[in-house]
Amino acid sequence: MIYVVAVIALLVTGVVIGVIAVVSLGIHREERALSLTGGTRDPVARGARRLTGVYVRTPDMARWSSLSRDDTLV
Repeated sequence: MIYVVAVIALLVTGVVIGVIAVVSLGIHREERALSLTGGTRDPVARGARRLTGVYVRTPDMARWSSLSRDDTLV
């Protein structure tokens, strides 16, 4: 029983450390490339944006989101 708890604790710790590492590395790459206002160039930065919920809103996305609202005042 104690081994199962230890294995689960190690797996959870590994996942948490992995998420923190991906976000940290992605933020570091974004800052170095000064690319927070545009698209990402590599999967690590894309993964960091996805994990943190950060994205770039393009004019196309803004246009489509405003067209889908029926109750928008003109």
